[in-house]
Amino acid sequence: MALGAHLIDKDGVAHEMAGLLGLVTSYEKRKFHLGYRQANLHAPALGFEAGARLRGHEFHYSSILEQPDAPLADVFDADGNPVAETGSKRDMVSGTFFHLIAEAQG
Repeated sequence: MALGAHLIDKDGVAHEMAGLLGLVTSYEKRKFHLGYRQANLHAPALGFEAGARLRGHEFHYSSILEQPDAPLADVFDADGNPVAETGSKRDMVSGTFFHLIAEAQG
């Protein structure tokens, strides 16, 4: 969120962030995101090459309002359903709500 363009607080007020990504997130309309994830990287990240399959966890209350940059990964929940929180990549900057546990085996 800090790497994004704006963060909307619970009162609906926009706060300018670093602007390194186009991401706009909001706490005004909170949505609970919790669960295990598999991320299939589109680009190198977290010390892994593009194409790596990673296992991890997601936990946050914010909603994504805008995510104009290229997705960092295809992300799936524990049941294999795609999730919208793909992370973002712009030039040398990437950001994600994904918390890495380990590289997927097999």
